[in-house]
Amino acid sequence: MYSNEIEIYPDIIIWLENRLKGDFGRKAKNITVLDTHDSNLSNFIIKLEYQRFFSEFPTYKIRQDITGFIEYEDKVELVFVEVKIGQLKLIDLSQLIGYSCIALPIFSILIAPAGMGSTLAKLLTSFNRKDILEFRPGRKIEVLKWDEKKQDIDFMNSIA
Repeated sequence: MYSNEIEIYPDIIIWLENRLKGDFGRKAKNITVLDTHDSNLSNFIIKLEYQRFFSEFPTYKIRQDITGFIEYEDKVELVFVEVKIGQLKLIDLSQLIGYSCIALPIFSILIAPAGMGSTLAKLLTSFNRKDILEFRPGRKIEVLKWDEKKQDIDFMNSIA
C-alpha cells in the first residue's frame, strides 16, 4: 500500500511509458515519461530542448505530477497525469482541466488507487456528465483507478 503520492509515481511512469510506446511508438521518434511534480513544465521543455515546439512554453508555470513527451520529427505531444493518494474529487478534476487547457496535451489522466469519490462518481456516472472530461474537441481526461497489485488500471472502476 502506498503511503503518499510520490511512492506511486515510479509505477505509473512505467505503465504510462509502456502505454505510450504501444500507442505511438511506431510513429514517434522518442517517448519520454518524467516525474514533473517538483518543477514547472516550462523548465522540463527547456531541459529537453523542446522550446521550438511550444511557442507559449514560458507561460507553462504548471506542475502536473507526471508528463509524457511524445516526440515526432516536426512536433512534440504532451500527456499529463495527476496522481492522488485518496479518492478523486471534483477539485482534482478541476485542477487537471486547468492544466490541460493551458498546455493542450493530447490527453490527460486523473488517477488514484482509491478511485473516484462519491460526488465525482455520481456526476460522471449517475448524471452521465462525461462532457466535462473534454477540455478541447477530441482531447479528454481519463479518470482511472490504479490497481497496485496488477500494476495496471482497474477498468471496471474507470472512465477512459
